Amino acid sequence: MGKDMELAVYGESGTPVIGIPTRGATCKQWEEFGMTDSISYQLENGFNQLFVLSSIDDEALLNENASPEQRVIRQQQYESYIVEEVVPYIKDQNSIKFIIIGGVDFGGYHAVTTALKYPEVFGKSIGISGIYDIRPYMDDYYDDDVYYSNPMDFVPNLNKKSLLDKVQDIDFRLVSYEGDKRIDDAVRMDKVMRMKFLDHDLDIWSDGGDEWKLWPQMLKTHII
Repeated sequence: MGKDMELAVYGESGTPVIGIPTRGATCKQWEEFGMTDSISYQLENGFNQLFVLSSIDDEALLNENASPEQRVIRQQQYESYIVEEVVPYIKDQNSIKFIIIGGVDFGGYHAVTTALKYPEVFGKSIGISGIYDIRPYMDDYYDDDVYYSNPMDFVPNLNKKSLLDKVQDIDFRLVSYEGDKRIDDAVRMDKVMRMKFLDHDLDIWSDGGDEWKLWPQMLKTHII
């Protein structure tokens, strides 16, 4: 990333979970908004160890001061940071090889897209109110980097059996709720994944209202 990156660690043992916050938020967001409290039983009893990252979306896909080319390159750097730096760090701290990656809002995009592109690294991916189409953030710009960063585009063309088999091994969860402004992304991603016969769960909650009351409950439900 070209700079120091902070992450927050909760729990001392158990299946590792990478948590990615909403757009532009720090690694403290999940604690501040009740996400860590929602899985406190798992953390305190050694079922899970949580590693919450900081977001760089305001430097990447949401950076209106950068060109679309620069935005998507910064997004790819964040993806590499997760796979090449965060995952090895987790493996140094935790001997369990099965890694869960989850996120909310743009964090859901990172969680699902990174797992799709690196299926050998992750065992479960949880996208909560995720955004799975980045083209609206590209100012009509399109190239190979955008294509390979956009699951709505590259998943339909996943045809290599060896790769599909690895992706098939991941437990994907697409979670949203009625009234969620991002619900269409979850529904569209569900259709794309069904078209490729990729096992996954689409979970649309009937509850409306405050997303920060729903998201912790969704995390607790799907982390188990």
